[in-house]
Amino acid sequence: MAKAFAIKVLAAFGVFAALWFGVPPWSWLAAGLILLAALGLIAWGVFDVNSSLWARTLHRAPGHSAVALTFDDGPDPDYTPKVLEILAREQVPATFFVVGCRAEAHPELVRAMDRQGHLVANHSYTHAWNINFSLHSTLKREITRCSEAIEAAIGKRPRFYRAPHGFKNPALGDVLEQLGLACVGWQVRGFDAVSSSANAIARRLVLKARPGGVLLLHDGAGLQGTQDRSATLEALPMIIDGLRSRGFAFKRLDELFPSAAPQMNA
Repeated sequence: MAKAFAIKVLAAFGVFAALWFGVPPWSWLAAGLILLAALGLIAWGVFDVNSSLWARTLHRAPGHSAVALTFDDGPDPDYTPKVLEILAREQVPATFFVVGCRAEAHPELVRAMDRQGHLVANHSYTHAWNINFSLHSTLKREITRCSEAIEAAIGKRPRFYRAPHGFKNPALGDVLEQLGLACVGWQVRGFDAVSSSANAIARRLVLKARPGGVLLLHDGAGLQGTQDRSATLEALPMIIDGLRSRGFAFKRLDELFPSAAPQMNA
């Protein structure tokens, strides 16, 4: 799909060039509109977290009565153990999108995620903002290094990937296909990376969650967000209780999207 779109973009630029150089000035307006439309489509594919323009992106599984809790940016020794404790007490499975360099620094926390029945997924190796605008080789190296860090910790390779900040580029679809990874966005986020209000975080997720939705929270601090995840810890029991009161169950991503998630290799 990304390749087909790239061809269309090139064609649009070709039309633009033809209009610019080959016809009278009154047609420049049409050329400008074509250019703006092409640039708008490119921007949409990059910045819309659930756009499937560059890579098919999962964010909701309609028909399910469950939701998937997902946590980004860990493992974090200050907060991940407390998140795991809450999930264990509430008997809720979740998916953790870990950052590779942090997984290397704290493999015992990755093992704890896996041991407690949670799914471990790929959130790039460094979480650097500019990897979303990198060339194919750089992007592939970032994602591969994270998968290798996860495999070193738990003996399994991940099958889901979430881009830092949710941004994507034209190379991502090909890279993920080569690596056997499915791209994941989110149906609703708690904004806990920037909010210090547990009530606001919980209220947003509970009210906006939809059946089959992927919900985004953070167990890791400091990656282009706040240094404190205390509000997330305070909000998490309220979120679980609120979603249960709405009739939702909780599933891992591989249970919510089984066809997109081959069994993790042991």
